[in-house]
Amino acid sequence: MTNLWVETCQLTSHKTRQRTAGESVAAAFIRAAVLPLYRRKLKRFEAMTHRARDVQREALMRKIKYCADSRFGRQHSFSAIGSIKDFRRNVPISHYEDLASYITAAAAGRPDALFPPGEKIVAFASTTGTTGTPKLNPVTRTWLNEYRRGWEIWGIKALIDHPATHGLKTLSLGGASELGATPGGLPIHMASAITAKYQNPIMRSFYATPGNVADIKDPDDRYYTILRLALPQSVGMIVSVTAGNLLRLAETGRDQAQDLIRDLYDGSLRRGIDLPPAIGKSLQRALKMRHRTRAKQLEQLIERRGALVPRDYWPIGLIACWLGGTVGYRSGDLGKFYGDTPQRDLGLVSTEGRHSIPFDDSSPDGVLAVDGSFYEFIPVDDVASSQPTVLEGWELRPGADYYVLVTTSSGLYRYNLDDIIRCKGFKGEAPVMEFLNKASCYSDMEGEKLSGYQVAQTVQQLSRDLGISLGNITAVPIRPLSDEPPYYAMAIEADRLVDDALARVVLQSIDSALIRQNVMYASKRNDRYIGPPRLLRLAPGSWAEFVATEAARRGTGEVQFKHPSLVSDSSWLDRFDIVDAVSGGGTAR
Repeated sequence: MTNLWVETCQLTSHKTRQRTAGESVAAAFIRAAVLPLYRRKLKRFEAMTHRARDVQREALMRKIKYCADSRFGRQHSFSAIGSIKDFRRNVPISHYEDLASYITAAAAGRPDALFPPGEKIVAFASTTGTTGTPKLNPVTRTWLNEYRRGWEIWGIKALIDHPATHGLKTLSLGGASELGATPGGLPIHMASAITAKYQNPIMRSFYATPGNVADIKDPDDRYYTILRLALPQSVGMIVSVTAGNLLRLAETGRDQAQDLIRDLYDGSLRRGIDLPPAIGKSLQRALKMRHRTRAKQLEQLIERRGALVPRDYWPIGLIACWLGGTVGYRSGDLGKFYGDTPQRDLGLVSTEGRHSIPFDDSSPDGVLAVDGSFYEFIPVDDVASSQPTVLEGWELRPGADYYVLVTTSSGLYRYNLDDIIRCKGFKGEAPVMEFLNKASCYSDMEGEKLSGYQVAQTVQQLSRDLGISLGNITAVPIRPLSDEPPYYAMAIEADRLVDDALARVVLQSIDSALIRQNVMYASKRNDRYIGPPRLLRLAPGSWAEFVATEAARRGTGEVQFKHPSLVSDSSWLDRFDIVDAVSGGGTAR
């Protein structure tokens, strides 16, 4: 890998001679060799958005023709499909349960259930189980190429827009790679781990840590080991699904600074960290390296700044994580550790594929990934109909909300992601979309249809307005046994909001914001069908314990865990130790 990189640099040396003084060879390599190629790829993608209707239909027909001889294809008469109308007539809208028998057969070693002879399944990707038991998605070479192509376009745009990251390392907080195997013997990974495994070797050389650190089970040990490996390096970009992971990484560095400095100085790893034997062996050489100059620099940073935080010890030019939806509001807390570093949303990404590509900082909006999967959309108000309206991307209406159906090269056809997006406009013929929330993230006690997105946006804005970090808050509908009206309980850890007076301000602000956002909530509150919200203060550490329990149940680790901003089942609260409750009129104990 290193020889390839050096050889490429030598081949482009005549273009790098004019690099500015002090610019690294790696940065010069990116600007001279990588960026010209990447700009051409970006230009091609942008051209596709201007003919998105044709690009999408061509993608669909390729998939139909390619899989016509699979069992699914024969049973749905793929050979007779020649138009969108034929496709919709022959193939019904599906959920996982409708495709499970085919996926199970493929997982047992019979890929012909979904694919033609010769198509190879390289692995299975596991969902994070946001709304239930994790599901499996076959990963074919064709699907993997499409998935990587979407990520490449995202990375190209981010790299072009942020030259400060050129030549520096990327720290990726990805998901676990080892999640078991199927009955047919194929490995099960998180989608991010599969992408990392098949990453271009030149680009992989820019990663600050090897991918197998994600398989360290204990999260405290994992974050510590990541920092032990990454602290000696110049990290220019950090990529993580959620801001919560970035906050935990920064807190680990702050709270365990002295241990990290000692390990860097001695070429060691703190006692008590339990690395799996294979990972420990692969990291042995890196962990034995002494970085005494770096250790002294970090000590001096603590002396000058009072604490060790990422904005001081890394030249970070970009943070990449979800900024919208139901988990993006935690990105507002990043400034405490990362300063005013630019933030770029990852886009709508799931185990089923990469569906949108954000082109701008500080916005969750992304353009449809037109050259991969085929997409259809159902207006939210029409989804329960026996014959719902189904639209292509170019037919969407700005400002309207839709369910997303996806047809992929991994054997999913007209598959309902249960994701709700809002059309924000168009880039050419391709819709620009914002992910709102999962379909299950709704509550409807009295017809108010409150969404997790509305709760998350309210908490995010409130944190900004009050200048405080509220951490995670989950709204839960409560129907009292008494005659009083139902209300929403806002669960928060007690140490985040100790003062009762401030708690009442927060409650009133949440109520007012939801009234402004949701006309039906406003109506039900006005008519007193729904009472004012109450604050439930949970024992400190409740969220960490909840994450650990859920990560163990799903078997996918906590890195890609998405904290729920709204849970519609009131019994969900039974698992927590409730310290007290605060209403507008005082504290109930």
